Amino acid sequence: MGSTARTRPATALERALAADGAGARPTPLDALRGARRRWLAGERIDMGDLARELGVSRATLYSWVGSRERLIGEVLWSFASEGVAQARAAARGTGIDYIVDVFERFDRINAEFEPLRRFVAQDPALALRVLTSKEGPVQERMIAACREVLAEQVEAGTFTPPLDLDTLAYLMIRIAESFLYSDVITGSEPDVDKAVEAVRVLLHAPRLAPRKPSPQRRRRRG
Repeated sequence: MGSTARTRPATALERALAADGAGARPTPLDALRGARRRWLAGERIDMGDLARELGVSRATLYSWVGSRERLIGEVLWSFASEGVAQARAAARGTGIDYIVDVFERFDRINAEFEPLRRFVAQDPALALRVLTSKEGPVQERMIAACREVLAEQVEAGTFTPPLDLDTLAYLMIRIAESFLYSDVITGSEPDVDKAVEAVRVLLHAPRLAPRKPSPQRRRRRG
């Protein structure tokens, strides 16, 4: 009888199983996973050590992640995005009630996340730069996630925003930052309840009519 050897090509999974990881090249995602492990354990994310662990050069690692601070930002966002999804899945109600519920649940997740509190306590200057700076990925993506929640309720007809959505989302995230990291910013204890109260007041504010230009500004235009 003829040969019974299989002629169909092997799948990528079959090839990986056969190789059992041999010769597999590290990727930027491996760098993120390694950094996450170190951060969760309370270890310093040292770029030289991480590069050696991955078996790549420091130059390669930096080309993947940009900088140490941006890598830490990606680590923090990887956990924050999970928190956003968790808060949205658990939140109830519609309109302002839903928005505030998402906001409060997410803030409490952060306030109770021990690795985050440890990071802020151990290196407050770095933590604030990574968490609240426009240069990193965390704040920008948090504002975008907040805006998405607002926009969904506007589109559903359950919420009339007092400000344009970009401004409103920015203010909500800044309120969250101010009260979550108040121990570093002002020396007072973090207070989720006050953050929630401030956001609820903001969302209930009436929408103001567009401002008319002052007589002085009108003269300048003329």
